[in-house]
Amino acid sequence: MRRARWLVTATLALALAVIALGAYTRLTDAGLGCPDWPGCYGRLTPPVHDTHIAAAQARFPDAEVDPFKARNEMVHRYLAGLLGLCVLAIFIVSRRLPRGRGVRGLAALLLALVVFQAALGMWTVTMNLMPVVVVAHLFGGFGLLALLALLRFELRPEPPVAMEPVEPRLARLLPLAWLAFAVLLAQIALGGWTSANYAAAVCYQLPFCESGWSAQFSLRAAFSLPLGHETYEFGVLPYEARMSIHVLHRIGALVATGVLASLVLLCWRHAAGARLRRLAAAVGVLLALQVTLGLINVIGQVPLFNAVAHNLTAACLLATLVLLIRQMQASAAQSRRSAQRTHPAARPTFPADPGMGADRGCGLAREWTDPEPLPSRASPLSR
Repeated sequence: MRRARWLVTATLALALAVIALGAYTRLTDAGLGCPDWPGCYGRLTPPVHDTHIAAAQARFPDAEVDPFKARNEMVHRYLAGLLGLCVLAIFIVSRRLPRGRGVRGLAALLLALVVFQAALGMWTVTMNLMPVVVVAHLFGGFGLLALLALLRFELRPEPPVAMEPVEPRLARLLPLAWLAFAVLLAQIALGGWTSANYAAAVCYQLPFCESGWSAQFSLRAAFSLPLGHETYEFGVLPYEARMSIHVLHRIGALVATGVLASLVLLCWRHAAGARLRRLAAAVGVLLALQVTLGLINVIGQVPLFNAVAHNLTAACLLATLVLLIRQMQASAAQSRRSAQRTHPAARPTFPADPGMGADRGCGLAREWTDPEPLPSRASPLSR
């Protein structure tokens, strides 16, 4: 079990690195740094030397060979491949672990997701950064991180709530927690849609956009699917659509911040256990950091490393919220079990025998200890 925990922890750290490098690759416009897949210009390594660059240009005359972008893309691919091998190792090791806590199921789900994520990575290149595929690829990376964090949580040395106090009020907060989860997923989707359509640098004024944005705002344009283009690099949507996407992302940020902040405050107020308080505090800190990074993106016109941190913090926020919901479910289940032990179901009672008093046992005792005297019979001599 200790080796399994170590493997999952190392894979979790690797997933964070892959997400950060993927964001860096996308933000440096290196998503098509290698126009083919899985190699790069027909090679296993990116073209760096002049002879390799010339050969790559001759093989792909329509592509602009950029060694910097090609190197970023290939490093990301190799790290993602290593992540896939680690997930495969987790799946193999999980078969030897005892059943319980859903570890085997989580490992199987991780393996299926990493295979699908590899396919999405291929389609991202072969479909020339189609926004729908890019958003799905982003979700796949975030999902891998959340599932790895959940698996590491389930592999704790002791059951998650074995030593925790009873939490009778958490069951009422679970609907709000699931609402926060859905809102956060929608906000991540809007963020991915904003980045995939190159709409992050459209608006630089607060709170929403430059003056006159409401006259050009269009939901239909924001969610239109740009299909049939040869390439989607640097975006294909007009300004009206990009501005609408950007404004929707800011509105979503306000909604998500309100819902998540309410959940954090209520959990902190009603939680009795230290673990729940720590998880709620972690969600609150990540939420505050994410809002701050978003504001810096607007004011600083999307600085590169700040934008990468914004992407990585969103992934960590999702994973931490998943752990909080899991802990809330476990604590609520423990509260129900404790209530059943404290107030067991009432046993069926039987009506008292009228000839034996209200208590059947007491009546029997009285019958054997204090018998009524038998009626006396007259002696024959007395007659």
